Amino acid sequence: SHLISIIKERKVIMEVRVCKNCRRLFKYIYGPELCQNCRNLTSQEEKEFTASLQPAVREDEEKYTQVRDYILAHPKAMIIEIAEENDISPSKLLEWVRQERFEFSEDSKFAWFECKNCGTKIKSGVLCNQCKIAL
Repeated sequence: SHLISIIKERKVIMEVRVCKNCRRLFKYIYGPELCQNCRNLTSQEEKEFTASLQPAVREDEEKYTQVRDYILAHPKAMIIEIAEENDISPSKLLEWVRQERFEFSEDSKFAWFECKNCGTKIKSGVLCNQCKIAL
């Protein structure tokens, strides 16, 4: 992942990433690693959106949709089961959790992340809601 963090007094102020579709830099907050222009494509039908992406990004989005549907059908599935059943790495699932595309369930508190700013336990992303608001 192409990630640049601008840090001031040990606090993450902003993350800048490279859009996986168009390769432009953008301010990243959460979700898929797509710039606002590429995200605006999501207002189209999902299939049209997916078809408009670069091949590697399209494959990633198709896999995400497959995994999302699997999780909806199997809400108590563990990460390793989800990974095996969908032919995807557990690290990719954790990446999507960090992007706030998925979140850990209440039942899996042992797996929750810590806010990178204050250390509070969070279900997804990199910052807790309070730290997001403070930015």
